[in-house]
Amino acid sequence: MKKVQFFLIILIMVILFNPIPSFSQEVPEGKAALSGLIEEALSQNPQIKVARNEWEASLKVIPQAKSLPDPMLSYAYFGQSIETRLGPQRNKFSLSQKFPFFGKQSLKGEIAKSAASLFEEQYNVVKADVVLSVKKAYFSLFWFDNALKITNEEKEVLQRLAKIAQKKYETGKGNQQDVLKAHLEISRVTDKILLLKQGRKGIVSELNSLLNRPPGSSYGEIEEFKAPELKAELKDLYAWAKEFRPELRKARYLIEKNEKSLRLTKKNYFPDFMIMFDYIDIGAGTTANAKDGRNSWMASIGINIPIWRGKLRASEAEAAIKIEASQEGYKNIENKTLSRVNELFFEVKTVSEQVNLYKYSLIPQAEQSLKASEVGYLTGKVDFLNLLDAERMVLLIKTGYFKSVADLGKSLAQLERVVGKNLAGV
Repeated sequence: MKKVQFFLIILIMVILFNPIPSFSQEVPEGKAALSGLIEEALSQNPQIKVARNEWEASLKVIPQAKSLPDPMLSYAYFGQSIETRLGPQRNKFSLSQKFPFFGKQSLKGEIAKSAASLFEEQYNVVKADVVLSVKKAYFSLFWFDNALKITNEEKEVLQRLAKIAQKKYETGKGNQQDVLKAHLEISRVTDKILLLKQGRKGIVSELNSLLNRPPGSSYGEIEEFKAPELKAELKDLYAWAKEFRPELRKARYLIEKNEKSLRLTKKNYFPDFMIMFDYIDIGAGTTANAKDGRNSWMASIGINIPIWRGKLRASEAEAAIKIEASQEGYKNIENKTLSRVNELFFEVKTVSEQVNLYKYSLIPQAEQSLKASEVGYLTGKVDFLNLLDAERMVLLIKTGYFKSVADLGKSLAQLERVVGKNLAGV
């Protein structure tokens, strides 16, 4: 019985004096995928929401533009009655409705529709810009993660070499200078790790802003991916850019809107119509006429007379100049687009060649050289400084490889932005 009590006391002490695991600690996140980040940005980014709301608001203008002006209802009171054969006029009620010339109202609706298309393409421009920013941040994180991984591996290798140098020094086969050099190199790599972590935090902060996340949000390690490959021909990229780039589509809608505005100004040479209806309240008269005191009504029609031709011609000339300006604007955007497509196409090709050079030539050669240097150092044929140089070269080449992969992803993302089309697998 005493043994049972003793164990119970020990159990209670363990529970009281050992910390209880905290379930509020941050759970390690899974690997971050580009598709998920883009989807989140498209749904949460405030700038995209603003552009979408402006587009949706512009759609509500179309039925307003197509509608007729409001009818006018007016009332007149005769302070001094006008005597008529049937009695004195006391009150007058009038109702009028303006009808623009045939085709004017439908043209206003088409102009409003083209204006809504401008806002739609602006919405697409904002989305494309945000997606590009997310991709660039993603590929930057990819490089930081791999650079950190390689640098940490490098630190482990240096620590192993430091131990080897220490043992050789202790056995009299090496010198203390090698040990000091190894520890100095470890300190240098440790400093580089701190700088890489700080750089990654800056990219994470930028990505949080794009995704409308809290500033302190974190991301798991970037998901591994193969170096992207571009198989499309330059002539295809030119054609796709002309068809899909939102800036060019927006410029085309502006031309279309201005052409419709010119057609509307030409219709202003024709009159609008006004239909009116009057109802007059007549008081009882003093005659024996059977229609004595009977109210009367009157219908009439009117038109405006567009006689100020100078104003109309100026309005028509203004619309024509706007068309010419929008056409030149489209040509300017097209020229810049095709020039940028050409530049990015060859940039992607060049970086792709660099990636292949690192992958199939430089990395294998550097690793082979490092292994030979390690064997040479253990046998005393290679000094420690040459071994460190071989180690640095491997680190430099591996980080350069992942930098080239990240640069390739960014260049391809910029090309997709200019073309206005996803080029994955193309």
